[in-house]
Amino acid sequence: MKLKLILLAALCATAVLVNSCSTTKPLAPTIVADVDIPKLVQPVSNIEVPITVDLKKYFVQAENSVPNKYADNQQPCEGLRYAYTFTRTPFSITGANNVVNLRFTGAYSIAASYCAKCVTLPGQGAQCVVPTLSAQCGVGEAPRRMEIGFQSTINVSPDYRLTSKTVLYPAPKAIDRCNIVMGQIDVTDRLIQYLIPQLNDLGKQVDAKVAAYNVKPIIEELWKNLASETKVGDVGFVSINPQAVRVSSFNLSGSMLNFSVGLSAKPVVTTVSAAQPLKPVPNLSAYTPANGFNIYLDLQEGYDHLSDMANKQVAGMKTEAAGREFIVDHIKITGAGKQIVMQVDFKGTNTGTIYLVGTPTYDAVKHEISFPDLSFDLQTKSWMLKTAKWMFNGKITDMIRQKATYNLTTFIADSKTRIEKEMSKDMGNGIRSDVSIKDLNIEAIYPTTNRLVVRTLSKGQIKVKVVM
Repeated sequence: MKLKLILLAALCATAVLVNSCSTTKPLAPTIVADVDIPKLVQPVSNIEVPITVDLKKYFVQAENSVPNKYADNQQPCEGLRYAYTFTRTPFSITGANNVVNLRFTGAYSIAASYCAKCVTLPGQGAQCVVPTLSAQCGVGEAPRRMEIGFQSTINVSPDYRLTSKTVLYPAPKAIDRCNIVMGQIDVTDRLIQYLIPQLNDLGKQVDAKVAAYNVKPIIEELWKNLASETKVGDVGFVSINPQAVRVSSFNLSGSMLNFSVGLSAKPVVTTVSAAQPLKPVPNLSAYTPANGFNIYLDLQEGYDHLSDMANKQVAGMKTEAAGREFIVDHIKITGAGKQIVMQVDFKGTNTGTIYLVGTPTYDAVKHEISFPDLSFDLQTKSWMLKTAKWMFNGKITDMIRQKATYNLTTFIADSKTRIEKEMSKDMGNGIRSDVSIKDLNIEAIYPTTNRLVVRTLSKGQIKVKVVM
């Protein structure tokens, strides 16, 4: 009888331990070593850098290198005799595509005479033996006007120097003709012939001054700065790592020369500083239009934040299983190998802790992490089967699985803003880069012991402002 009472008391104590509001807790999951995260393999990025250069000073230098006033006086005995002056205005400059149009107006005056026949007389030299015809135009009255135009085609050579080919175009045209014809010679047309060699000299000076412009210093500065490391928060160190250079065709607006420098790059991302030796700037490659860059970045998300977000979704939820109440009190998330561990502190019929494990899955449409395979950890299952079989119930895991989600919309927006800010910088020497991230797509998620690694593909543009 005494033995039966002892056994009955033991059974009652066990029942109270299992079924009352006592605290129960299985062993925590075995810590699994972190798996190796696949190495980042960066795609080739193509960056377009718009540049504007004002060529006006080069044209002004060309103008200043030749006279703005011409005069000549030729008095042969026979044929046309003339004396003229020609004064030009400064260039007016227009342009489209890679062609510069230079225009100015010339004011001219001319005095001319014509002798049809000269003979040499003893002691008198050559003498006109027929009546001489004389006329003048723009002398003692308003000068006549002439319109002069040049066309200069601008290109760039493989060694980064500008080249130009400047020709008289259209042909010089008198706005106010003198209307003087002597011996079947139109005096205005003859004057234009006299002026063409001097005008061609002006075109050669334009070519010489434009050829003095070298694009390479701009490219070298861009190359150096884009090759240098940029610290991007907890991502690490990013180097754009340029590989090749190309220059687009030119587009002129007035004297403003607009073009794009294209850089092909293969970004490098390292967790610690690993500055690479600067490669020399290569010769220009053939131009192909491109826009934007693509770069993989591993962003870090702490488990504390993930736990806070999950608690907002799950804490306080309750369900019944086998007539007993299960209430989620608090959740803590950690990492283990390829999965996360969810420590669930509960209350209700019992108070204690259980552990669930699951693989994070990302929904790109909802920007949401969920754990569709979330289930009890093996040690928790073993404990339940021995001690609290009623908790080994799909209703508990279903409830937590459905609500334990983490929306990354804010994380993505904040990451875009942070990357833009940290990669935009003053490069010095009048060069500034502004980075804009158009899309930040999550490609994969890797749990580690201390944090969640979110692998992203950032797509965007680097706009570089060059102040000359």
